[in-house]
Amino acid sequence: MAASRLELNLVRLLSRCEAMAAEKRDPDEWRLEKYVGALEDMLQALKVHASKPASEVINEYSWKVDFLKGMLQAEKLTSSSEKALANQFLAPGRVPTTARERVPATKTVHLQSRARYTSEMRSELLGTDSAEPEMDVRKRTPCHTH
Repeated sequence: MAASRLELNLVRLLSRCEAMAAEKRDPDEWRLEKYVGALEDMLQALKVHASKPASEVINEYSWKVDFLKGMLQAEKLTSSSEKALANQFLAPGRVPTTARERVPATKTVHLQSRARYTSEMRSELLGTDSAEPEMDVRKRTPCHTH
């Protein structure tokens, strides 16, 4: 059965949201959150649509939309350890969204965000911030012993 226009639009927007989630975004970026809200609305409409896809397909769409929602909520947390913990509970999609993907985009986004939060935690713990130069590092002079 051919996909309905609603399903095609949902897949296009889902693919775009996954791409946006993979990019490093400005904290003031609002579009992804609005797009994910629109995805939720489209998904609800698709569930009651006359020519709705198979339930497994709808479940996969729901899984991916829930993943994106959870990721956005995790980004709003204050500490990097909270973000990393929230990220562990997110479940990325199991099936690629488009035929061009070999690995599901949500899985890639999940791994990237996990690495970013781990890096943030490491810099918090070690007190290293790449924005500030390290002023307290001792400059050792080589000692020449004969």
